Parts: sequence; structure tokens; C-alpha cells
Amino acid sequence: MKRSIVLVTVTAALGLAACTSTPAPDSTATSSSTTPPAAQVATTVVTQTVTNPPAPPARPVIGSFGYGDLKLGMTLKQALDAKLIGPAIEPSDGCSLHEIAGTKERLWVSPKVGVASISFTADMTADGAGIGATEDKLKAEYTNLEPTGPNYTWVAEADNNPNAKFVFGVNADTKKVVAAFVSLKGQDCHN
Repeated sequence: MKRSIVLVTVTAALGLAACTSTPAPDSTATSSSTTPPAAQVATTVVTQTVTNPPAPPARPVIGSFGYGDLKLGMTLKQALDAKLIGPAIEPSDGCSLHEIAGTKERLWVSPKVGVASISFTADMTADGAGIGATEDKLKAEYTNLEPTGPNYTWVAEADNNPNAKFVFGVNADTKKVVAAFVSLKGQDCHN
């Protein structure tokens, strides 16, 4: 908007100057009349520094080590400082359950091992495999799935993290993922 006003002001001033300026006197012409002085035009140029706003922070995604800045094994204090979880939903002397900010998913924090397990939906991942995905999508993204039981359907070793695994539950009727966790092996919060 300000650039448009400056441009219109400068253009108008130049146009006015062109209309009111007089040509330079011809040295060969003889005239007894005096040419009036050219009208003076004052122009003001306004400059404005334009900066691009900073890019929004990258959306956290689930990986072998956790969810964005929220990592498996973090202490409760470190997890709270990451600003991705709220206070305990179900405080206890044992594991505490917390909601992950901006999602309806949860994580468990153990007093012994720290962040023990993080649940996730398909839209919290880079590959679209999580709660809500089809079993076919899950199998396409996790080629190392192994059957497990009794409460879940599949388990997969976490890439590049020998201390973690992915656990999935699939509804036998709908063939949709109904549970998805990245967990520390041997965590003590849930089965």
C-alpha cells in the first residue's frame, strides 16, 4: 500500500515537473523577452525495508527417537520443558499420562526410564502410518513388522534406535490401525 502511494506521488510530481518545465533557452535565438524561471518541484522519496516473516516451525513428526523435540528417555522435567506436553492427566506415584499438545494423543512418563511410550496418529507421521491408517498402508511403510500379542497386532524394530520399537494394534474387522506407539524396549508403563 505504501509503495503504491509513493509511486503515485513520484509519478505525479514528475508529470507536474514535465508540464511546468520550460525548455532551455536557445543561444542562437534573440528575444527581447525574458523567460520566467522554471517552477521548482519538490519530491519526497520514501523507502521501506521489507523483511520476510520467519518460517513457521516445522511440524513435529514421529520417528525412532520420539516426537519432534520430545524424545524417548527424557525425564519428566525435560519433557515438560520441550513444551509439547501438558501436566499429568492421571498423576500417580508410578507412570504419569500426558496429552501431547495439538493432538489428542498421549504419552507415558516413567519415574525409572523417563518418556516411555508415545502414541500417534497417521497425521503425526511423515509416512501416514499410525492410528487411522489402513493395515495395508502400515505394511507398506513398515516392512519389518512382526506379529505380536496378546494386546497388539504388530511390532517393528525402530530404525537406528536399538532401544525402541513401534507397536501397532489393528482392528480385525475394519483393518484399520487403532493403536500406534513408539516405545522404549522394556518400558514399565503399559503392556
